[in-house]
Amino acid sequence: MRLALASLGLAAGAAGCQTFVGIEDAQQHLPRLEGNYVMAIARKRPSDANVTDTIRMQGTASLDIDTRTLDLSMSILPFGGGTPLSETSIAGIEFPDDSDQVNYVIDISIPSGALNPAPPPQTGDNRVNVNVIFVAEADYSFCAEPEQPDPPPDPPLTLPSVGSILVENFTSLPASTDADCDDELRQ
Repeated sequence: MRLALASLGLAAGAAGCQTFVGIEDAQQHLPRLEGNYVMAIARKRPSDANVTDTIRMQGTASLDIDTRTLDLSMSILPFGGGTPLSETSIAGIEFPDDSDQVNYVIDISIPSGALNPAPPPQTGDNRVNVNVIFVAEADYSFCAEPEQPDPPPDPPLTLPSVGSILVENFTSLPASTDADCDDELRQ
């Protein structure tokens, strides 16, 4: 579900995240993040950088509009779909007053059944602990991009990344998962 919001007057510029221009400090944007989502985290496997894991989750996003804090209550789905394996939360994503993006550390445990192939427990592959920049996208979704070191590498890092898709309910989930920051108005 992608909605064009060209009338919001977004800043155009170089690739990457841009901030809102012409709206009252993004207050109109953040409340739209409330709802049910399918979310994916894509990351290079710590024990084998040749393997890219995509961890799918479903759950609810809630926003405290006064503190501008987004909390995600998620259920981790097995690889290939099915009944959720475990519950987790990604909480306290606090957006500054003048921005729709924020640096954040995702730190969650991942059940082996969510990864393909399932790693041995001693590898550390069952944990996601990464620094990202969380972004409130203009299409009723949120995403995260890798935090780039200073100076940034050439080419820039593309993983880890987080993407989300707003869904009406959890009975008919989309087959594919958005694991990117792909807001067309930020490109």
